[in-house]
Amino acid sequence: MAAESRAHLYKDIPTNWDQFKNNIWLSDAGALPVLFVLTFACGLSATFIGYNCVANPDVRITTSKRQQLIRTWE
Repeated sequence: MAAESRAHLYKDIPTNWDQFKNNIWLSDAGALPVLFVLTFACGLSATFIGYNCVANPDVRITTSKRQQLIRTWE
């Protein structure tokens, strides 16, 4: 019964716009809150990582500062 109700949905990786619109994730209303929460969590974590890379003095991106044991810059 479930197979017939979802027979019109495209279940593989979409390659064009029609397949993307009929994708099982986008056609199921119960999946939308999950997608919103995952998008928000990924955005929040990317913002936090970016902020720490720029503002945190303990994050050493350049190789000259990475080799020093004691921090002498600021």
